Amino acid sequence: MRGCVFLIICVLSGCALDRQYTPEQIFRRAVAGMAGRERITFIGQTRIRTDGLPTTKQFEYRGKLKNHDELIMHWGSAEALRKQGDYVALKEDKFEPGVTHERFLRQNGKWIALTSGDTSMVQNGMLNRFNPIQELEELNTLNKSIRMEKGAARGTWMVRIEPEPASAKRWLKERLMEEMNTLNPQIRILKTQHTKTNQELQQKLQQKLSQVWKQSCEDMNNQLEHSNVRTVYHLTIDRQTGLPLKLSSECRISRQVANEKLHQEALITRVAFEDYK
Repeated sequence: MRGCVFLIICVLSGCALDRQYTPEQIFRRAVAGMAGRERITFIGQTRIRTDGLPTTKQFEYRGKLKNHDELIMHWGSAEALRKQGDYVALKEDKFEPGVTHERFLRQNGKWIALTSGDTSMVQNGMLNRFNPIQELEELNTLNKSIRMEKGAARGTWMVRIEPEPASAKRWLKERLMEEMNTLNPQIRILKTQHTKTNQELQQKLQQKLSQVWKQSCEDMNNQLEHSNVRTVYHLTIDRQTGLPLKLSSECRISRQVANEKLHQEALITRVAFEDYK
């Protein structure tokens, strides 16, 4: 009987706590709590699915935040990361083939990519888009709907966040353009690497690469303009600490192509956070 009473009290206490905060307040508190931490590690994976077919590409990534504003990320296939080992190899600049790595520094609320010499790049690269800390910070600023999901594991909340379609498309376009802009400076770098090539040939190569880059930007913008974008996030939060434990998302892009056929793509990510300090 005492056990039953105690169980009832616990259940009622949990219900009262749920009523104490709205889903949006719980989400905002989780993002703010993460922003205040000095150290966080995370492991994530992302995969691409096209037109409902089996996964075509799959990658994994790891990250370690230290000193509040310094982040190291590395990204590659599951096999390459297994060979890579733990963060010790990353600190010692020992990288397996097929593993991309990057360092980031948070400045004025923005994550800036750094080269190995700590010289800021012109724009952020692909890894920045898969930085879940930045993703949650930016998601916090978007127009969106938030609600609690049922069936969360004991001791956790699960919050469902869905940006409004217009906001989701604008956000996706901004992030993709950041990635495209990293390629343009690389064209100039490529030019300097061909020092033995005569100047005329260098100029032609530069012009050709610039044309390809410009056309690719136009094609991407045109496809996005005629696409529908829907993104849904699920954030699992520890009730006791209020900190994120897991983040999953699915970004679906659909558009009409030739013969009025509907083309669909989905980017699916799963991230687990740990080692908060």
